[in-house]
Amino acid sequence: MQEKDQVVKIAIIGANGKMGQCTEEVIRAAKGYSIVAKVGRGDNLDEILKTTKPNIAIELTSHKSVYDNASTIIRNGVHPIIGSSGLTTEEINIFTEECIKRRLGALIIPNFSIGIALITNFTKNLVSFFDDFSLLEFHHAQKQDKPSGTSKHLAKILKVDENQIAAIRSNGFISKQQIYINSKYERILIDHESFDRKSFDLGIKLSIKKVMELNNLVIGLENLI
Repeated sequence: MQEKDQVVKIAIIGANGKMGQCTEEVIRAAKGYSIVAKVGRGDNLDEILKTTKPNIAIELTSHKSVYDNASTIIRNGVHPIIGSSGLTTEEINIFTEECIKRRLGALIIPNFSIGIALITNFTKNLVSFFDDFSLLEFHHAQKQDKPSGTSKHLAKILKVDENQIAAIRSNGFISKQQIYINSKYERILIDHESFDRKSFDLGIKLSIKKVMELNNLVIGLENLI
């Protein structure tokens, strides 16, 4: 639990990427936080965590390195905020058990957008009335994992097979999600697009504020609002 006037120390992993730079701007503009480490490719994360002793480590790399990085963060007793996609259900279960054992607050945030968080909460009600859902997602061409963590998270809630998610990678997009909800007599379309990474600022702030109040792993920004 954060004490009054305590400066919370934060490490950003993947600090040189676009989300890392966005997160750095958010943290530097907020009061009560200090960036003690900016971790890039090839850096020794375990050594950096032991030296700088952050309270929170924000993981923003890729599906290729997220599991190893998250394991290192938790092993060091640091609160992880995992923004990278790519973790399997089995890996998430491992982290869940480890965080419970350590009573360590942790977050997996598939999408930092408040808009997506509100939509995700709304979709939980849809499964009681509809059973025909289609997911379509667009991301920038540099995003290698398909489908995205956001779409996988929504698919799990809506009980949609991940293999049925349509995933498009193209220049001109940051993040766009479409959910089609169909019945015999009506159709609902939910369309959300982040066209600037500033849309993630509030979600980043909320995650940093809440993670140290937890003693377990929570998945999804919608569970913090």
